[in-house]
Amino acid sequence: MAEIGLWHAMRGSQPTRLLEESIPLEKDLENWIFEDPTLISPSLQRVRRQVPLGNKFMDLLAIEEPGVWVVCELKKTPLYRDSLVQAIDYVTRLDMLSREQLRKLVLDSGEPHTEKTLKLIEKALDREANGEDRNIRVVLAGIGVREDLQHMVNYLSNKFSFPVSICTFAAVSAPGDDQGIILMRDISEDSVVDVIEGASSADYEDRLIGVKQYFKTPNQIAIFEDFCKVFSGQANLFVRPWKKSIMIAPSQHHGRYLAFFTASRDGIRASVSAESILEFFPDADVSEITTEMEEVRFDDPSEANKWAQAVAKSVANASGQPVRETAQWNGSDWYFAFGGGEGRRWEDAVQFGFVSAGGGDWYSKTVKALPVGARLFVYMPKIGYVGVGETTGLAINYSESAEWKSKKMAGKYIHDNGEPEYLVPVRWIKTLSPAEAIYGNGLFASQHSACKLRDEKTLKILTQKFEVPSAELS
Repeated sequence: MAEIGLWHAMRGSQPTRLLEESIPLEKDLENWIFEDPTLISPSLQRVRRQVPLGNKFMDLLAIEEPGVWVVCELKKTPLYRDSLVQAIDYVTRLDMLSREQLRKLVLDSGEPHTEKTLKLIEKALDREANGEDRNIRVVLAGIGVREDLQHMVNYLSNKFSFPVSICTFAAVSAPGDDQGIILMRDISEDSVVDVIEGASSADYEDRLIGVKQYFKTPNQIAIFEDFCKVFSGQANLFVRPWKKSIMIAPSQHHGRYLAFFTASRDGIRASVSAESILEFFPDADVSEITTEMEEVRFDDPSEANKWAQAVAKSVANASGQPVRETAQWNGSDWYFAFGGGEGRRWEDAVQFGFVSAGGGDWYSKTVKALPVGARLFVYMPKIGYVGVGETTGLAINYSESAEWKSKKMAGKYIHDNGEPEYLVPVRWIKTLSPAEAIYGNGLFASQHSACKLRDEKTLKILTQKFEVPSAELS
């Protein structure tokens, strides 16, 4: 990451430079990334941390489309050569597990999994059951990187297509007295696993030929050639040779998955994600991509061509770049993050009519700013939106409220660090269980406990799903 200076500036005051900071414990970095894997890659879904592999423990295991396991090696210091050695050791140990051993490792950990994560896990395991190889890639994440490691990773990635990438952060002290840290990383090339030259390069052609050798029957070869022709003919798509398969990626992000195909025992297996297409092309027309098309098998070239044409057509008239404009706030709708893992219980919030946050000034200051009469759309991190309601009072310190403390609740609303938990009374309009949560790529989420909800796409989806009227712009 390029060296930058960062100042905290307030109107009428002298700017204060934020100083370079170190991360107290490696476990802190692990916790942050486990709670939000998009810190290192926007495509990741967390699976398990401190994964036992023999007598060693892997920092973090994640998974991403189209069923790729991701070994995450984390350091609170600059990454060095040993980081790569450790990661390769974990890849080897993970690859040696039987399919049932792997299933037990990821599903019997006690960690809660989102519906999307479970689907990806089952997809990866099912593919192994059908004779496909286990796909694993590596992400090394730390506060900076040593030059010798960077050279090694570039060599392995570019010369031998070993799937490894580096994610580096810079850390500075946060303004205020909450002892927080600001983490910064370059997101301009999010999730580019390796740098792939254009389709005119000799190296690219060699990779394409290398994949094609795994497509052996006449129908498999015919479908391979047709798919490559259809997808390479669409300017918004990139045909990426990837191990024994072909990944269809956005032309501006070669490391991100939109669709995928590979040879299987009964022909060709292909998959596509309308959700991923809309993430990169918000104006794409995915109306022809049905649920049945998301995971299919082909032996008939004519049927396969219909599938490929529908995928390519979906982005034919798309702009190719997400439109990012700050929308006007409607004056009434707010976002609220109801975080788990701190002793809070959603069943308490539903039964007794409240939302809560706290444990430090960063979490509580936005909650204390919520006005009476605010319409809250409540989001549970990594789960989705679970409720909409209207605030009926201001935030109250739980420890100082005899009324709230008298209620027999399942959760714990006192923090071990002595910081208060603030409860905001809410009249619920509609609530959902976590299993029914409204979740999907593109829906607004924030690390703030509360903030104004401006995102038009998110508001449109939530008002429809919760069956509440849209608020007029004020």
